[in-house]
Amino acid sequence: MAGKTVRIGFVGTGGIAGAHLRRLAEIPEAEIAALCDIDEARVKQAAAPFGAAVYTDAKKMIGEAKLDALYVCVPPFAHGDVEILAADKGIHLFVEKPVNLYLDQAKKAWQHIKKAGILTQVGYTLRYLPGPMRLKAFLTGKEVGAAHIFRWGGLPGTPWWRVYDKSGGQLVEMTTHQVDLLRWAMGEVEAVAASYSFKRLHRDDASTTVPDSQAVLLRFKSGAAATVSTGCAAGKAGQGGMYFMLKDAKAVLDGDTLTVSPEGVYEVPPAPAEQPSIDAAFVRAVASNQPKLLRSDFRDALITAAVTLAANRAAEEGRVIHVAELVGEEIYREGQ
Repeated sequence: MAGKTVRIGFVGTGGIAGAHLRRLAEIPEAEIAALCDIDEARVKQAAAPFGAAVYTDAKKMIGEAKLDALYVCVPPFAHGDVEILAADKGIHLFVEKPVNLYLDQAKKAWQHIKKAGILTQVGYTLRYLPGPMRLKAFLTGKEVGAAHIFRWGGLPGTPWWRVYDKSGGQLVEMTTHQVDLLRWAMGEVEAVAASYSFKRLHRDDASTTVPDSQAVLLRFKSGAAATVSTGCAAGKAGQGGMYFMLKDAKAVLDGDTLTVSPEGVYEVPPAPAEQPSIDAAFVRAVASNQPKLLRSDFRDALITAAVTLAANRAAEEGRVIHVAELVGEEIYREGQ
């Protein structure tokens, strides 16, 4: 692609930020201009290959650096007003998932983003992968009776991830990808019920307060239902799967492989042509002002966060939670 140079800054240079920086380094139009992290040694190391300016104060970087776009790669609890500061300066945003652990902050950020008219992309990478793209194409126009999604894994070594009040648990921080894919492929989630278990499989680990396992029931506006099972106690034995029941058939998504059985009941779409990475799509969208290249804007991702946080509340309060109850009817219906 040929286009203008996009000057990019980062808030947060640990974890997933490294993957974004590596991909951006391969995009000619992307210029890594400034990086910020509270860990000065880490940000200096990340900035060195690019000759980027180094900051330890996000507000100062947003105020001083001449940026076209900003990546926000911080833990769920640590967003604060970064998105608002960037939006008010007209800086386009790439925000890692989930958009925020606190919906009030996320809703306020969305109002500033909407007012500024900037482009936004949230890091739901599954929307850019061949298998999920085939799944969405396959399910479009079809009635899904039910879906079952599971993601069983282990505990990351990151200390904040193990703390429920900082990560929100596996559903909010990791299985958000699968929940987002359900919304993308099946339509909007209306209501959520959930049951969690705590301190059964991790009873001897005082540092871990996230749920051991989470069982979630989603009701879609279409009338379809989905169950989501996720847990962080399986360690290296972890696995996952996505199953969809249609009339007289079953569809299974395993990584990038979509299988529909029995054969011949439905036509399965071919693999899509080569697609840009989520980072390349973002840079191209900013460089050419083409929002249609972006598949998960901030408002859309705010709803995904609300679905997972509704599950947390449903488990805590023992009742069904309507998603619109958390985000408000106006935001919930904006994209419809």
